[in-house]
Amino acid sequence: MGAALKQSPHIFVTVRDFDWGQDQSAIVAIVSRYFSDYNGNGFYPHPDEVALQRELLAVPALQQLRRHLRHAGVRGLAITGLGLAGLAEAERNAVLYAIALSLGFPTSTDQRTQRVAWDIRARPGSAEQNRFVTFSERVGNADMHTDSSFYPMPEEQFLLYVVRAAQCGGGASLLIDVDAIHAELQRTEAGRASFELLSEARLPFRVPSVYAANDEQVEIELAPVFERLGDSLAMRWRYDSILKGLAARPALDTPPLRAALTLLNEVIEQRAPRFCEHLPDDTLLWADNRRTLHGRATYTDAARHLIRIRIGDTPNAERIGPSGVAMD
Repeated sequence: MGAALKQSPHIFVTVRDFDWGQDQSAIVAIVSRYFSDYNGNGFYPHPDEVALQRELLAVPALQQLRRHLRHAGVRGLAITGLGLAGLAEAERNAVLYAIALSLGFPTSTDQRTQRVAWDIRARPGSAEQNRFVTFSERVGNADMHTDSSFYPMPEEQFLLYVVRAAQCGGGASLLIDVDAIHAELQRTEAGRASFELLSEARLPFRVPSVYAANDEQVEIELAPVFERLGDSLAMRWRYDSILKGLAARPALDTPPLRAALTLLNEVIEQRAPRFCEHLPDDTLLWADNRRTLHGRATYTDAARHLIRIRIGDTPNAERIGPSGVAMD
């Protein structure tokens, strides 16, 4: 599978070790039978996704990828040389959608377009806009976070595919294991107290404008930062979303809560050990969205281009909230 990074026994980098053969063409043919419209090559949660998933799981290359990505104990895996660089955008995104569907159920990123495949690249003028933009719309760094922290059911997984890596020397991909954050907090009395408070308090996460129903509407999701999922610890984290949520709900903003958030953010951004890797073009990065945080180092190359797909373990028809077919 590859070698574990020194910072975490759960994060790996490997090189593709299988041949696609005719499987890419087979995947595109299967997907095209279900989608008459690719939704601007972004796709959408298909009403018959369970049947489509069943067909795709018969493709040998997807079986191989699934074995790698869903291996027990793996929380992050980068596969270099994936083999999609020569495909046109529509076919490439169809294969990425199929990979995601073989792992679970891809969700729509925003409430307006229902796109599943989301382009991560700078948008002209995003730095000057007053609305609450998301990390995927601008150059610079992306603080450590979990995806969909501001929705009722954050997805359990996500994929990132590198179309074009930044050529400026920046833009490294970052991952932190939640267990490493917990271990850092347990070193001090203040850290332990912060962990307890942020495991109990329901914090207001504000939805970024690009994902909200409209630019003027302020949408809030209340949830704790830490929770137990079976025998492991999970997080819901996006610091800027919480701060904007507290600004919108000032009655929830207390000195102990603010101190706990400040300490946790310091641990995450400055102390916790992390995976840090400049991923080349044609690399696929998969991560557990509940047991790792992800982000990126700063960069200036506006031509950097990645594609993200979020993946839930629950079929979209059974999901609650705007990241699925079933809406509140």
